[in-house]
Amino acid sequence: MRKNNATKTLRHKFKIGRMSILVWLIGLTVLMVVAAAGQAVGPVLSGGIQGFAGLTIEQSMVFSSTSADHGVFDSAGGGGSPHDDATVTLNEEGTAFTAAIELHVGDTEYLVLDLDNGSDVQANVIMELNVPAGIDFEVDDLDGDTSEVQLNSKSWLMKLDTVSLGSSGDLEIAFSPKDDLRPGFYTITGRIVQAAN
Repeated sequence: MRKNNATKTLRHKFKIGRMSILVWLIGLTVLMVVAAAGQAVGPVLSGGIQGFAGLTIEQSMVFSSTSADHGVFDSAGGGGSPHDDATVTLNEEGTAFTAAIELHVGDTEYLVLDLDNGSDVQANVIMELNVPAGIDFEVDDLDGDTSEVQLNSKSWLMKLDTVSLGSSGDLEIAFSPKDDLRPGFYTITGRIVQAAN
């Protein structure tokens, strides 16, 4: 008896003007509308946001270009008179330099570089130098703010304290041509890469 009542109800038709619609078809239409509305409203009410953003991470220890003695070659060391035929440029991030200089046998020229630590903690970097064959070189700290140790023939591990602790460190790199080096212009490059503390 219940089955008959249910089938009779489902076969029942609603009349709207000249048209008649089955009850079960109206129920199915209402269910589909509710389901579609739920899909549209769900993400709006959940508050979720999705997207992508490009990030650039900069290292805290860089070569500074603000110091007056930055990138100066001199013959006396520690801030003597600038060399006439030499120049130094930094990349935009302050992590690499290119130096060009005229060298002759018997010269010793000194390149002074300023290192700045922009973080709140001690920073460690590895400095790598690319110096042409036939030129001897040595790296020294001028003011005692930078600790450095040579890792191999062309790289150094360096440590510099934070800005609040007197952060700026002057490095001096001495270049001396060997006796068989031809006089001329030479290019020296270097870069620093941040190392884990």
